Amino acid sequence: MMGSRIRWTAMCALVFAFGLSACGGDANGNSADEAVTKSVDSAAEAVDAANDAVAEADAKMAEAVETIEQELPEGVTMEMVEQGKAVYGGAGICSSCHGPAGAGIPSLGADLTDSEWLHSDGSYDGVSKTVMEGVTAQASSSGVPMPAKGGTNISDDDVKAVSAYVWTLSK
Repeated sequence: MMGSRIRWTAMCALVFAFGLSACGGDANGNSADEAVTKSVDSAAEAVDAANDAVAEADAKMAEAVETIEQELPEGVTMEMVEQGKAVYGGAGICSSCHGPAGAGIPSLGADLTDSEWLHSDGSYDGVSKTVMEGVTAQASSSGVPMPAKGGTNISDDDVKAVSAYVWTLSK
């Protein structure tokens, strides 16, 4: 996002510089050539700053992914987590009750992003068991049942994947 803004600013500076060359100078009395040179230099600096920011963001992202991968439960991969995210917001319809970011919907679905687990110990296996078996209305904190597999026909592999994703939400 930051890199996009910097690149956009650099592009604007270049357009401005070419505009100045067309009109013969800038408001400070500089010739068009001087104004273009200054603008191009500013744009080049902005592009360099954008490239540095993007490289730094890429490095931080790679570090975060590596940290998460090291902490994943045995048998869980980042590919499973990514697949689970798609199932959560798609075929699994989890987001319908637990919200798009997993923060819960009052009187409907519990918050999956905090450290409080209502129907399991919060482990990957515990989350998988809850998704696979569901939660009865009597056991539900909202009184609304969660059917097995969220009432969908997702596969057992999808359950494992969505459970991996849900597990990461509270970490």
